[in-house]
Amino acid sequence: MSRYRADENLPYFCTITVLDWLPVLIEARTIEPIIDSLMFCRKRKGLEIFGFVVMPNHVHLIAAAGANLHPVMRDFKRFTSRTIHDRLKEDGRSTILDWLERGTEKARRDRDELGLWQSGFHPQAITTHHFFAQKLNYLHDNPVRKGLVLRADDWWYSSAANYLGRDLTCMDVDVLEI
Repeated sequence: MSRYRADENLPYFCTITVLDWLPVLIEARTIEPIIDSLMFCRKRKGLEIFGFVVMPNHVHLIAAAGANLHPVMRDFKRFTSRTIHDRLKEDGRSTILDWLERGTEKARRDRDELGLWQSGFHPQAITTHHFFAQKLNYLHDNPVRKGLVLRADDWWYSSAANYLGRDLTCMDVDVLEI
C-alpha cells in the first residue's frame, strides 16, 4: 500500500505541486480557478477544508473527504488544469505554456492533454492535535518563509485570516480549534 493513501475519515495534509515547480500561480487570474474549485468541492463534493495556502508553485491543504478524497482531488486537479491552461492561452502566455508542455508526460502529450500538476497529492494522515497544529502553522507560515508577506494573515490566498476570526477572506474553511 502506498505511503500516501487517503482512505480513512481523517484530515490529511496534502501538497499539490505545479509541474517542475514552475511559478504559474502568480496572479489572481491563475489562482481564482483554484479557490473556485475548492469552494465547489467543499459545497458539492463533501470536501472539508481545515486549512489551505496557494503559493506560486504549489498548494497545501488540510482536508478530509473520507474514501472520496482521491476522486475529489483528481477532479479538482483536472478542472483547475483545464481552466488555468485556457486562461494562459487567452492571455497569450506562450512561454509558460511551453514550459508546461515540456513538463507534461509524453503519454499525456500524445493524447493532446496539457498538464499543470505533478502526479499525486501526497496525503499525510493527521491523527493528533499536535500534528494538525504543526501542519496548519507550516502552511500558514509558508508565504512568510518565502518572503511574500511579513505576517501569515496578510496572504490573501490562505486560511490564516480565517483562524484569526476575520470576516473578509477569500474562502470559508472548516475552522478547528487549535
